[in-house]
Amino acid sequence: RGGGGGGGGGGGEALGERRATDCGQRRQQRQATPCILEVDAEVDAALMAERYPAIRSDNTGGHDVDLGSVHVVLLGDSTLDNGRYLNVAFGELSVEKQLAKRCAEQGWQLTVLAQDGSLLEDVLVRQIPHVPASATHVVLSASGNNLLALLNQMVRARFTVSSMYASLWEGMRRVADLYREIISSLCDLGCHVALCTVYRPNFNHMFFKSLATASLALHNGRLSSISEDFDCSVIDLAKLLEGPADFANPLELNTRGGAKVVENVTKFVTDHAVMAMRRHRRNPRMVDACDDDWLQAPAGGIFGVQCCATRTSMRKVYASSQVPPELQRPDKQLAASGMLLGRPLEFSEQQQCWREV
Repeated sequence: RGGGGGGGGGGGEALGERRATDCGQRRQQRQATPCILEVDAEVDAALMAERYPAIRSDNTGGHDVDLGSVHVVLLGDSTLDNGRYLNVAFGELSVEKQLAKRCAEQGWQLTVLAQDGSLLEDVLVRQIPHVPASATHVVLSASGNNLLALLNQMVRARFTVSSMYASLWEGMRRVADLYREIISSLCDLGCHVALCTVYRPNFNHMFFKSLATASLALHNGRLSSISEDFDCSVIDLAKLLEGPADFANPLELNTRGGAKVVENVTKFVTDHAVMAMRRHRRNPRMVDACDDDWLQAPAGGIFGVQCCATRTSMRKVYASSQVPPELQRPDKQLAASGMLLGRPLEFSEQQQCWREV
């Protein structure tokens, strides 16, 4: 991703020009093992395969989906890739490792494409093209970094009226438009899709806290409208995270906050059967005669088939603040089991000042 200064907010031509050269180098590092749950030694790979057989780094796909096989894919930023901000020595588990435990218990596959520092542009270019063909449930948590870039622009301009208008009105509108494009692309894959609202950072400064509250109310309202338009579910992080106890630093979630995310992702997956995926709904041969969500056309009507227009909405909103104790329990062996996180994207490194406020 082309950075664009401390804010990383300038998209345009500069982003496009830098992306071409930067993208190739980073893709070579990431494409070898698309899942972030990477290992650097055969012994570590054997350990993970033995303890969590549901984890897969294979991204080739290309085969028909087994109607009984669940394959969860995580897209987005450090909300789902928060391992760098946890204490491995204490056995603190990141979101992806907590979810890996859940997937192992349920016999699900897991692919983590989310990467710390990703903006919406990165999700569109770097992550979506690598969603496996076997994916059944896709969870997206993104756009928070785009909003942070807008905040950086206002800080550099000393919060002039023109800078606030450009960021809070025009800038946020562009972010929402790009988010809509991403959701449209994900829905075209025919998977179950859940988008995450953006949580308020754990800022201590009252001005920044108030600004974040107001701007996120507007932004999350737009995300909710997008989810309704595309009939996809919502994991409402803005409601389920409850303050300092859920954060490792002002920007990133700790194990407790991550456990809440995993709990709601699990509920999303279990509530949406593979049979009910969009790609199956488009195929009349895949309709389940026992599915009460489908209504038969009236007897003697013109069409003697089931009507897809009468299907009930698949959209659900998840905002449980329950903290599963088994996910919070330290696991030093798993936390230190050869996971090579590497450096985050450049944008994340540029935001370190906000983590130290």
